[in-house]
Amino acid sequence: PNPNAEKPVAFSVLRVPFFLEPHYDESKPSIESNRERLVKKWGGQDGWERQKHHHNLKGRGKNAGIPHFNLDRLTSNTMAP
Repeated sequence: PNPNAEKPVAFSVLRVPFFLEPHYDESKPSIESNRERLVKKWGGQDGWERQKHHHNLKGRGKNAGIPHFNLDRLTSNTMAP
């Protein structure tokens, strides 16, 4: 978030793979890099490259005050109670 924005916005996202991926093994913890997750989500590297380009993700991030995304940060998913 841009703390100097006129009306700063903050939000949280809860990703629950059991609802999004019906064949997900609920007994298996999921820990992967954000890059791995996004490449899988968009059907492979080519799909991910198309998505980034089509939606101008880097440009939109810069406009929102986010100069760099760390795609190699680890992400994990858990079932919400």
